[in-house]
Amino acid sequence: MKNFDISNLRLSSISDVRRVNHGKETEVSTTASHCALVIRKSGSSIYTVGKSSYTADSDTLLFIAKGTKYSMSVEKSGECTVVEFDITDEQLGKEFPDGSVCEYMTAGDKSILKQAKSLMQYYGLRGPAYNSKCLSELYSLITQISTIHAYNHSLAGKYGLIHASVKFIEANYARQDLYTPMLAELSDIGETYYRSIFLAVFNMPPARYIQLYRVGKAKELLLNSNQSIEEIAVAVGFANASYFCKVFKNLTGNTPSEFAHKCRSLG
Repeated sequence: MKNFDISNLRLSSISDVRRVNHGKETEVSTTASHCALVIRKSGSSIYTVGKSSYTADSDTLLFIAKGTKYSMSVEKSGECTVVEFDITDEQLGKEFPDGSVCEYMTAGDKSILKQAKSLMQYYGLRGPAYNSKCLSELYSLITQISTIHAYNHSLAGKYGLIHASVKFIEANYARQDLYTPMLAELSDIGETYYRSIFLAVFNMPPARYIQLYRVGKAKELLLNSNQSIEEIAVAVGFANASYFCKVFKNLTGNTPSEFAHKCRSLG
């Protein structure tokens, strides 16, 4: 379903707050007896509802509505916090009549984990007025999730997540080991999420962006230096001149030599 604005939830009570660490390949099929937030510090798990699948990992947390029938399988073991709670019956019937799962992109924001830990501590203490205090902590957690998710879905937020890696590409385009896994790690987010953000911001995958940037630098060298095609290919990060010429023609419609000749003859 389309993501529900989680900040609109009207809480009635908290049922449980617990930390779990299921082993890899753990599988469970059940119906949610309460609404739940699945917040993973590490590892990943797949939740399947009908024909739809949702991933909970360090970049994405899940909201599961009460009554949702789902199966869960652990893809990669790791620490997970589960918060079970109830919302008003009126809202449950109106917003989630048949149960549902919503994904919220947090990009591993540490403040979410910190707030979830604080909620767990208050829930475990069960001191004076702990019910109201726990609800207050949960409302704070939900507000953080909503705010971070909204920002990460804005163009400014998305670019902010990959800004460091883009600057790294621009400063190190001559390196031949500029691969998506390394760039995602540099941005401290998962590879799949990194690729999706890059596509949203630049309308192309990281590998294409790197090629275009290298070809742009190659054009400068073709017009302003006396280096050979082979030397230019290595200087801008290609393994050999043959592959450089192939990529150059694919992106510009001309070979490097044709490009240089046309530009020089024009002025």
